[in-house]
Amino acid sequence: MAPRQEVEEIRQNLTRRDLSSAAITLIERDGLGALTMRRLAAELDCAPMSLYTHVRNRDDLIDAIVDELIERLDLREPRGEGWQQIVFQTLSAYRDLAVQLPNSFELLALAPYDTSPVAPHLARFVAGLEAAGLTTEQAQQILGIADAYASGFLVVWARSRARSDADEQSSVTDGITGLRDLGMFDQGLDALLAGLDATLVRGITPGE
Repeated sequence: MAPRQEVEEIRQNLTRRDLSSAAITLIERDGLGALTMRRLAAELDCAPMSLYTHVRNRDDLIDAIVDELIERLDLREPRGEGWQQIVFQTLSAYRDLAVQLPNSFELLALAPYDTSPVAPHLARFVAGLEAAGLTTEQAQQILGIADAYASGFLVVWARSRARSDADEQSSVTDGITGLRDLGMFDQGLDALLAGLDATLVRGITPGE
């Protein structure tokens, strides 16, 4: 354990980003269930109470983690692109983040829309779709559907990956593991975009 003076210096030098980054490292190594304020303090070699200088509680820590995960998304501002390309790039960035940080990704995927890190991120997405020619209603509908698809698929993929890493696949599941392959995510995304274009944007009734 570091001497008291060193611990005090660590506490004073910590930032909110230091906490979120250390928490992500902890989650990726030991799983989401391992994240506690005490465990995080041990990671940072400081007293647990020192963390409360930067986060109010565990929920605020989760917000800090989600904020960092959003910043880690490989997104760029859309410039004159069609709405389908915006959706494709955004969901592809979610897929890449899930591959990079499978244990932490769930915190972003399941974060409520109205939390402080998430709301501005989603507002930028909707604004990009509107700039590409969609109405606000269309953009919001596409947001909800696209998010449900990406979050559902990738959370299940990440959990299945963690389980298969821990347990040997049985012969019963061997035949369906391809359904959780990331190649299926890309195929599903193509089908999703085609369906959204036909039904929500062009207004074609199924069967016509």
